Amino acid sequence: MDLTVRIGGYTVQIDEPDNHPRLTWPLRPFDGFLVPSTPSPDIRVDVTVVSPLPDPLPGKLLFDSAHGCWRLLESDAGLLFECLDPKMLQPRVRAHIADDYRTVRAWMLPGLEDGQVGWSPMQLFNPLIEVCLLSLLSRDGGLLLHAAGLVLNEQGYVFTGASGTGKSTLAELFAHHGAAILSDERVILRRQGPSFLLYGTPWVGSGQYAENASAPIAALFGISHGQERHCLTPMKSSSAITCVLQQAFLPHWDRAGLEAMLEFLASLTRHIPCHGLSFLNQPDVVEFVCDHSSTFTQISR
Repeated sequence: MDLTVRIGGYTVQIDEPDNHPRLTWPLRPFDGFLVPSTPSPDIRVDVTVVSPLPDPLPGKLLFDSAHGCWRLLESDAGLLFECLDPKMLQPRVRAHIADDYRTVRAWMLPGLEDGQVGWSPMQLFNPLIEVCLLSLLSRDGGLLLHAAGLVLNEQGYVFTGASGTGKSTLAELFAHHGAAILSDERVILRRQGPSFLLYGTPWVGSGQYAENASAPIAALFGISHGQERHCLTPMKSSSAITCVLQQAFLPHWDRAGLEAMLEFLASLTRHIPCHGLSFLNQPDVVEFVCDHSSTFTQISR
């Protein structure tokens, strides 16, 4: 049974040939990213539901996330992945990943829901498929960013900042003015020819915004809370790169991906206006940003 989604311009197809029931699926907002299956997906995951999991092959540790939540290893057989159940702290998914991150052979434990034995696609999306998508995106010269992304008047705007700086607040304020909110938590930035594109993702923030759409990027903002008034400050390329890197999802395990991402960031911040935005939680911040949109120009680098 195939399950196919399209995220950030990439098609991800999961094949579970034994047709076990899918648990907690389709799940909002991933249902908005479902597409028909294709003979040539960008990432293909062949999954077997099995208990016990096959024994892991030995390998050199490349990355260990959150004290063993998931691990990525390197071996003669390629990349090895293991993910733990967060409650039991025992392995629930193991996988072999091709060096180019485009094909995956995965094994996962069965789950139980309402007396039904099956498998949960979300246990593959988070984090196995996310790791592959992030790695492939980085190698292609793109970026998965902790940010709110929206489209207003057919132009894309990116607001990035740490948790609590107001991404979902800005998303809601702009939504009231008719903007399409692609995400209030994670967006994808990619280059397409001479343009830089913003994509929505199914990973949502507190506002639960997610839309499977894209738009050319008109401006990028590093956001913070204001004190007395809204304030917009142009950022040089070096400052903008630092701001974005602090909120980017980095493929620490992949040198080629990191290098390509840095080249992408340098180009992005040279061609797209980047500003610091400190703002008050007031509806007129939308007018403030829109009033300044015509003045968004690149400063000397």
